[in-house]
Amino acid sequence: MPTPFTHLLAAPALLDATDIPPTARQRLAAEWPAFLLGNIAPDVQTISGQTREATHFFPVPLDDAPPAHTVMFARYPALARPHRLPAAQMAFLAGYLAHLAFDQLWIAEIFAPVFGPEQTWASFGERLYLHNALRAWVDAVDVAQLPAPLGPALHTARPEQWLPFVQDDDLARWRDRVADQLAPGAVSHTIAVFAERMNADPHAFAALVNSLGEMDGRVFVHVSREQLARYRTLALAESAQLIRDYWDEKF
Repeated sequence: MPTPFTHLLAAPALLDATDIPPTARQRLAAEWPAFLLGNIAPDVQTISGQTREATHFFPVPLDDAPPAHTVMFARYPALARPHRLPAAQMAFLAGYLAHLAFDQLWIAEIFAPVFGPEQTWASFGERLYLHNALRAWVDAVDVAQLPAPLGPALHTARPEQWLPFVQDDDLARWRDRVADQLAPGAVSHTIAVFAERMNADPHAFAALVNSLGEMDGRVFVHVSREQLARYRTLALAESAQLIRDYWDEKF
């Protein structure tokens, strides 16, 4: 799935999405730190120790899983009424919906058809390794495009019981772990984190991710940059529609 920096890069694009009503975009802009935190919040399980499904509301493989947001709202119906919520919480949840859409679509469009367990090229372990290399490569491209003020803005988000299934302290610690990597002179932890999770040599993994020749020969031969661009376009469109429907209380 996309890394936090890919999700953060989506946030400014969503503020410009014409599919979202102007009044809704104004609300998101007014509660910008909360919206930013929402866009990375589902990955809080790395801090909280929860299962991934407990914060993302869909399994991997997807099989016939329903859209993640429908599962979340079925379990926590009060979250589906944005105009009864504090403005910051509503903006946070709009970002949360965008994250879920990006992740579920990544599984459907990129992971399952290219790297998933039903594919036959290489071993599944090798495909998982190269999938993480792709994620780290996209991460590096995206983090370089993030606006400089974004990290400090994220730091100012103050969760106040915005989720009934995640503690505020965990959200705050996750907020700081991501925002600290955007400070001047800071370095992204993505390659080191992925290598540790895979019990892989971090230097070899970094060498792969940082070599366009290696990436072309081992990764982009299976998934093209055009596929990645198509995925991002679809994910932004789906996220914008979700936020519009959320604003209109269609869930």
